[in-house]
Amino acid sequence: MARSRRDPAGYEVGYAKPPLSTRFEPGRSGNPRGRPKGSRSVATVLQAILNQKVAVTENGRIRKVAVIEVMIRRLVNDAMRSDPRALKLLLSMADRVQTSGEAAPDLGAMMAEDTAILEHYLGAQADAGPETGDRVVRRAVVRAAAPRRSCRPEPRG
Repeated sequence: MARSRRDPAGYEVGYAKPPLSTRFEPGRSGNPRGRPKGSRSVATVLQAILNQKVAVTENGRIRKVAVIEVMIRRLVNDAMRSDPRALKLLLSMADRVQTSGEAAPDLGAMMAEDTAILEHYLGAQADAGPETGDRVVRRAVVRAAAPRRSCRPEPRG
């Protein structure tokens, strides 16, 4: 390790202790110009390129279409020609689009169904023993929330 020097004012220079003359002055930025106003992120540039319109001849007519649409149409055409890589990519894209586009489930109906199941369970527990329904519900909720772990290793093969 290098020996540390001493600043004329008795200040020791070393790891995480720069010389006083090279420190930033109070109120002055280490990056005075900052980020240029016109700079864009990679995501912004990519989005702009994919949304850019290009001229495409389709059935003898020239149309302006977004680059992303041209790419997807090309992928579909390649998949229809039995290109295995294009087919695999297209099917995974279609699966992702379909699963993300699903409507949210009706929570009101789900809550009503859950309430009916819980009432049935509490009725059966009240008939079975002296415990009150509230204690049974708390115990059931704790059991459902706790992750199930096994002390035994799972059998192989």
